[in-house]
Amino acid sequence: MDVLVLMQEQVVPGCFLRARAIGLMPMIDQGEKDDKIIAVCADDPEYRHFRDISELPPHRLQEIRRFFEDYKKNENKEVAVNDFLPAEDAINAIKYSMDLYGSYIMEGLRK
Repeated sequence: MDVLVLMQEQVVPGCFLRARAIGLMPMIDQGEKDDKIIAVCADDPEYRHFRDISELPPHRLQEIRRFFEDYKKNENKEVAVNDFLPAEDAINAIKYSMDLYGSYIMEGLRK
């Protein structure tokens, strides 16, 4: 599951930090579903008050959309970014992924 965490400070990929999901960006990458969770750093004074993606300024949403479109374009991949969905959809996607992962682990233990 891919998560974009909005924050002021730079961090290294794979680090641990406290984040709050505020929305979901449905994306199709090369014909495959590749949704992105949009989150804010729970300890960042600039972003910690946001609870839903609808609270972000429109230009920030455009920056996020453009980042993924350009990032994939540089890889010569075709991508479609749909409208952003609210925090509830992000939380449901996270729960679904956790359940799927739990099922995968249990299946592996049965072998």
